Amino acid sequence: MTPLTSTSVRASWQLPPANLMYGIILGFKLLHRNKSPASDPLTVITIRSNSTLTREVTGLGKYTEYEFQVLAFSSIGNGPGSVQVVTTNEGGKL
Repeated sequence: MTPLTSTSVRASWQLPPANLMYGIILGFKLLHRNKSPASDPLTVITIRSNSTLTREVTGLGKYTEYEFQVLAFSSIGNGPGSVQVVTTNEGGKL
C-alpha cells in the first residue's frame, strides 16, 4: 500500500501461492477501514479480474491511518487475506 495524496492510496498485491487457493482465481476483494476507531465498518471493493493487481482507493480521510486487506476468491470461496496499515499523506504533501 502506498499513500498517493492526502485522500488516496494505491493498493497493490501479488497472486497468492497456488497451494493457498482452491480452484481458479476469479478476482480479488480489497477491504479497508479507518483504523481508529476499529469499529468502523469495512468497505469492500470487489475486483472481478485475476490479472488486476493494483487499485487506487480514493475518498479517504486526510492524514488518516487505514487498515487494508486483500484476498483472492474463486468459485469455491475466499483465500487467506493479508493485512497492511497505511496512513494517507498530510495536505499539500506527496
